[in-house]
Amino acid sequence: MRVPVFSIIIPCRSMCDFLRENISYLRKLEFREFEVLIILDEIESFDFKGDSRFRILRSGSVGPGQKRNIGAMQARGDILAFLDDDAYPHPKWLSYAHEVLSEVDTYALGSPAITPLESPFLETISGRVLESIFTSAGTMYRHIPMRRKYIDDYPTVNLFVKRKIFLDIGGFDENFWPGEDTKLCLDMLKKMGRKFLYDPKPIVYHHRRALFAPHLKQISRYGRYRGQFAKTFPETSRRFAYFVPSLFVLWVLLGPVIAMFLRSFGLIYIVSLWIYVLVLLFEGIRVTRKEGSVKAVLYFMQGVFLTHFTYGLNFIIGFVRKPQLELRDVDQNTGNYLGG
Repeated sequence: MRVPVFSIIIPCRSMCDFLRENISYLRKLEFREFEVLIILDEIESFDFKGDSRFRILRSGSVGPGQKRNIGAMQARGDILAFLDDDAYPHPKWLSYAHEVLSEVDTYALGSPAITPLESPFLETISGRVLESIFTSAGTMYRHIPMRRKYIDDYPTVNLFVKRKIFLDIGGFDENFWPGEDTKLCLDMLKKMGRKFLYDPKPIVYHHRRALFAPHLKQISRYGRYRGQFAKTFPETSRRFAYFVPSLFVLWVLLGPVIAMFLRSFGLIYIVSLWIYVLVLLFEGIRVTRKEGSVKAVLYFMQGVFLTHFTYGLNFIIGFVRKPQLELRDVDQNTGNYLGG
């Protein structure tokens, strides 16, 4: 059998609707020199219609980092393509990635994971929250295509890594989830002594967690791991932007207390909150103009505020106490993940 260029690695607990959709799009890729390794808790039957490039591996009930390591150890391609089960690729995904990796000397490549156009309303607005500079600041390029540049941290929803460097650093640290991708990127950065490339062309479509509860549950996990990483891995996580939501939380909660003892502060506090609301309103109008409804703006404004507050609070919790690795529960009938 011919050695593939790419080994696509997808960790998942069990076969689910998102994974089935993902597989259907992988079969439509224009670039054909790839294999797909799907790592499940237990082996399940699935009709790949005779396509020997697809394999299912058993991992047992372990974290995503360990699943990806299992896949990487079985991979035959020179380039590992990490893809989440709830994302699916553009038909030219690998064609563009191969083009970029052939012309640029880089050990890894990150590319955007955008909100699917056909997403339900609450998932679409969740995506708009993530796409806003008011929420994602300097990491907007993860959610929408932006100019090519060099980066030092990227999620595994759409990340290419040369297999040699992956094996040289020992793969993913299996003690983390989420955050195993941040630790991997930091280990590669230390090993290579330089950043890796971001390019906007090899896109995938990433289903969002619906507002409000599933979205916020995911954000809480991100906040906790980033808080812990800001404490233990300052090289790429101790950046001012990551602390801003926590400062916002402290401002909102402590402002009224300070105003009780310092009356002049009360006016400053109230004005600052009105400025926040006005900025949020203008950003909501800008970001959701495609949806063309007042409802979209209102949901966006609530989503951003709750995202700021949830992330900021959990960042503080994560900074103080190391989060425990907790696997997401799945519906035993459908295989779909429960909650966020």
